[in-house]
Amino acid sequence: MPEDEKKCEHPSCHCPAKEGSDFCGAYCEGLADTPEVQCACGHPECEPVARV
Repeated sequence: MPEDEKKCEHPSCHCPAKEGSDFCGAYCEGLADTPEVQCACGHPECEPVARV
């Protein structure tokens, strides 16, 4: 992720946040305070992390 992009606020997510939001999408926003071992938002940035 480029330095000028803001990371999604969900602790387990590795995606950039959508413009004008603190989250990459509804999945992460809905689970903002729920800790997870791996993110399941479905975006490509999290898929390689989930497979490790």
